[in-house]
Amino acid sequence: MKYSVWIFSKDFRVFRFYLKRPLFILAIGVLVSSFVCLVFFPFLLWQYWKKHKELQTAQNKLTYQTQIYGEKLEELTKEVLALKEAERRLKEALNIKTLGEGKRKERVARGGEGGLENVLEEEALENLIAEVKLRHKAFEELEKKLAQKLDRLKHTPSLWPVRGEVTSGYGWRKSPFCEEKLEFHTGIDISAPPGTPIRAPADGKVEKIWYDGALGLTIRIRHGYGMETIYGHLSKALVREGEAVKRGQIIGMVGNTGSRSTGPHLHYEVRLGGRAVNPRHYLPD
Repeated sequence: MKYSVWIFSKDFRVFRFYLKRPLFILAIGVLVSSFVCLVFFPFLLWQYWKKHKELQTAQNKLTYQTQIYGEKLEELTKEVLALKEAERRLKEALNIKTLGEGKRKERVARGGEGGLENVLEEEALENLIAEVKLRHKAFEELEKKLAQKLDRLKHTPSLWPVRGEVTSGYGWRKSPFCEEKLEFHTGIDISAPPGTPIRAPADGKVEKIWYDGALGLTIRIRHGYGMETIYGHLSKALVREGEAVKRGQIIGMVGNTGSRSTGPHLHYEVRLGGRAVNPRHYLPD
């Protein structure tokens, strides 16, 4: 079977072709395909342009977010470095060493002249997170040690129990009862009028109140950390055994009790590990 194809020109001339069935079907297919392409090509082109704009917008947004991310990371890095420096100065001022000191690796990502190098690298971010955790742990440890130091300071004698003239110091001296005899004085004698308030030089607990033949009415306070203080020749005790006392709290009154007293004064001792030490080392100028 043959098909005739008529083509009319502008001058009304007619061109006639005969096509066999396979060629005719092929020609129809080409024409239909061309028509479909002409119809759908603008739509496909518009879809491509739309996707391209979406991708370009997403890329611009990602670039902006990347820039912000880098700036924030650099800012965080600077804060961590400042925190680390503050920690170093604080430990240096308090003479505190934390565990693992000197064994830590430098993990903070540092910036160059143009900012952080490779701020988006996973390793840099992981190192920064690890450094933040390390600083947090170090500050917890530092806080614990600082609390221990503060507690020790609270329990370390550092006040004058009474104000007055030191009539006899710590160490070897001539006996006030026999000038030819030397004796070791385990504390200091502070002259003060009878009834002068005696204050605890540090926090502690009243361990014992007793009457000693030589020291008269005596109080002993245990401060902890191996330290204790003794107060002799009192006229009156204003605390009880087992009572907790605070720095500056009045614990008794100056007196003239005991066989070793030659006048109203306070015999004041500081003991460390059970041994008498010079109280001057624990008194402000």
